[in-house]
Amino acid sequence: MEQSYKKETKNLNQSLKKLPKKYRDLVKGFEFRFLDGSALENDPEHIGYKIDSPKVIAVAGPWHYGREFTLFHEIGHLVWERLLDDVHKKDWKRIVDSTEGKRQHQGIEEMFCMSFANYYVKNKMVIHDHPEWQEFMKKLNSSIK
Repeated sequence: MEQSYKKETKNLNQSLKKLPKKYRDLVKGFEFRFLDGSALENDPEHIGYKIDSPKVIAVAGPWHYGREFTLFHEIGHLVWERLLDDVHKKDWKRIVDSTEGKRQHQGIEEMFCMSFANYYVKNKMVIHDHPEWQEFMKKLNSSIK
């Protein structure tokens, strides 16, 4: 058990280093939980969650997404909630709306989190790899205060 925990901590730290400092700062004080199974135990429709009290980010081991993708997706929710202003959110909505046929059956915040995760993850998911979305993510770090 201890060896497994150390390995997860090493992997977590390697992944977090891929993010710009202002995004890493958002997760300070959070506990990270790596769950067994491919979905949340009492919620088979979801593969991760982020809660603010207590500060926890949890990810399962989903079939179709890697843990790193799921981790970055949950951090994407923090970025959306705490760093994006209304101008960024409107711009994101405009970009997603203009890439018709690319949007899955999810809300605008979920699509942001999918794109955010895909931008930073080692192994990109083709379904979320759209040039317009990646360009938004590329510019985002330098445009938020």
